[in-house]
Formats: sequence, C-alpha cells, structure tokens
Amino acid sequence: MDQEELTAFIRAQRRDAAKSSAPLSGVRVIDVGSVVAGPFASTLLGDYGAEVIKIEPPAAPDALRSWAVVEKEYQPFWLLASRNKLPITLNLKHPQGQEAFRRLVAESDVLIENMRPGKLDALGFTAATLWEINRGLIIGRISGYGQTGPYSPKPGFGTLAEGMSGFTYMNAQRGGPPTNPPLALADMIAGTHMALGVAMALRSQKRGERGGQELDVSLYEPLFGFMAADFLIYALSGVLPQPSGNESNHAAPRNNYQTRDEKWVALSGSSQAPFQRLMDLIGHSELKTTPGFRNNEERIEPESRARLNQVIGDWIKARPLDEVLDACEKAGVTIGKVFSMADLAVDRHFQARGTVTELVDPASGKIIPLPSAAIRMSGTPGKVRFPGLPMGAANEVVLGDLLGYGADEIAALESAGVI
Repeated sequence: MDQEELTAFIRAQRRDAAKSSAPLSGVRVIDVGSVVAGPFASTLLGDYGAEVIKIEPPAAPDALRSWAVVEKEYQPFWLLASRNKLPITLNLKHPQGQEAFRRLVAESDVLIENMRPGKLDALGFTAATLWEINRGLIIGRISGYGQTGPYSPKPGFGTLAEGMSGFTYMNAQRGGPPTNPPLALADMIAGTHMALGVAMALRSQKRGERGGQELDVSLYEPLFGFMAADFLIYALSGVLPQPSGNESNHAAPRNNYQTRDEKWVALSGSSQAPFQRLMDLIGHSELKTTPGFRNNEERIEPESRARLNQVIGDWIKARPLDEVLDACEKAGVTIGKVFSMADLAVDRHFQARGTVTELVDPASGKIIPLPSAAIRMSGTPGKVRFPGLPMGAANEVVLGDLLGYGADEIAALESAGVI
C-alpha cells in the first residue's frame, strides 16, 4: 500500500472511530513517549476508543521499530505497541514543529510523555505553558523515579525499576541469583497505572475549559505496590523475605512440575479442599491428617514443602501431560499446562474466546495477530482496529485534516526537516 492509500485508510479509520460507542470515543491523546511505558498507556487508551496521535522525531524513530524485526520488514513490537495509533513525525526542537505541537495541544485532551523530568520543560512546554494553550489538558508523566525526590533527575529504565521495586530480588530460585523478568514488566505496569489515572482524570475534564492536571507515575512504585506484602512482612517482623522460585513462601503446594513427556504443568493446591482432593488422587490420603500437612500453615514449613514436592512430582513425572490434566480435572485439582507461544497459537480456548484479533497490516498486506482488548465490556466494548503503521503515515491526515495545514505548508515542513 502506498502513502496515498495509507492516507485514505487512516481517514476511513477516523470516520469509523467517530461513530464508535467505545468508552473513550472523542478523547484525543498525544503520545510523545518512547519505547514502552508511555506508549503502553496510550495503547490501552486507544484500545477503548481514544484517538492517539503518536509523535516521533523525524530523524530518530522510536527504538521499538528496531526490536526483533522479522524478515527485515515486520516490526512486531511496533505493530503491537502502536496499534490504533496515528503516527506523525514532528521535530519539537524546531520553531515550526513547536508551533504545530501547540496547535495539536489545543485540540487534545491528554498528553503522555516518559522523558527524563524537565526535558519537556526545556523545550518550552512546561505544565503552565501547556495549560495556557489548553486548560483542560491532562499531562501524564512517567519517569524512572518520579517527578520529585533525590533520584528524580536520573535516567530510569524498567530493568532498574524492577530492581528497585524488590521484584528482581524475590524473582529467583532459592539460593539463586536475582532474575530479571523476560519482558518490560515495570514499564507495562506503570503504563497500565497511567491509563487508569487518565481514565479517572477524564471524569472532571473538558477540553480547553477545565480539569487540567498532572499525573506523576514512576516506573518502580506501581511494581513495588505489587510487592508490598513482602515489604509489610519485613516492616512488621524484621524478617527479610527470601526468594522461593516457582513456589510461594506463603502457600503450599504451589510449583511447576514436569510430566513424563517433558511438558510442564503449574499446580496450586494450597486451599484445603483442592489439597485434599490432590492427596486422594496421587495416593497419599494419609497426608491430609498427618502433622505437618493438615493445613497451609503447616505445609509451608521447609520439610513439609519438600515432601509435597517429592510425592506430587513423582506422580506427575510418571504420566504424560494429557493423562495428568485429565485426571486432575476429573478430581477437581487446580492444575494447568505451562504454555509456550506455539501452544497458544493453536489453543482452542484461546481461539474460541477471541484472545487474538487477526488484522491485515495495511502497509504490507500481511495478516497480523494482535491481542484483543483485554477488558470485555458488554455495552461499550474496546477494539483493536489496526496495527502500528509506518513512520509518519498520518502526517497528512493530522496536520491537514485536523490542524488545517495546506498541502504546500506540509510539503514545506517536510523540506525543512520539521516532519
């Protein structure tokens, strides 16, 4: 699809969105974030109807475009993270780029950025300046350590935030090294919190009139909130919680076990009734009444935990996956397969529920499977409408249709390196 066809596609998408019943239809979001945290927040808002205008510097594409490129053409991270977004290029250091940005701010409801604190201010766009343009603008800021505090000037990345939150310390096998998650966990959790914050702030907001405020989300604090029970245990007892691998320090049995055909299952049987059904199934009914196993408080002790892992692991290791799952399901034991991406691609529940939406990428013509909107709303559903588009694909639509630039003006901006 050439640029003219892409422009027609984007215009059609905007027309359809204007008629949508999605909960955020009519809300316009400016995304000046990069990589994961800020963009993930606007991705979620876009899934539920917001019109998201994604800004990239013309000479510096978002780094996500270069992550794990397939066949030197397909950009999986970009196709995913920039779904439903209208990508434009704009040099915010150029006076003409700043003027276009001001015009865009006046026509928007939300601005999301994840620059180092003060960087947007240095470009001349302090909160006060933005509110002079649009007093109803919600300014969402995500940074490594937040906008205040002694660490705030430091550059922040998700890996550092995961370390600071306590997650990485606890994410390890017993006695093993701290382990980073295999995804941008802190970034996406912070982005989710930002999207929630924006949704709440929109309740009292009206573009150009009222409700403008700043939302300050650090990368480490939302994830720390998920880890806060361990922090509270330490604060109250002085005992430092330690990593427990695939188990839990607070519930047993809970672990991953390998089957005879070298597949893996995840089992959680800490509640009393599932535990008792599990013991009956694996032929160890005596443990239901044996001291050390009679309740969860006894079962979390090291010797009890080791014994449970042995008897459960031996029973599962002697059987193939399908037999294990079938027997446990019939017995009412809470167990599930550990899925690989290949498993997910053919799973019948995954398909029946529509967990993935298949869309045609307008730029390449290839079918792209993207995650469907995760919150299923019966009255005002969200929708994934199209994957991430090529750099600057929406320049003509946003600058021309929305901001009123003429074709000659747009051409001049391109010649000057503004877009």
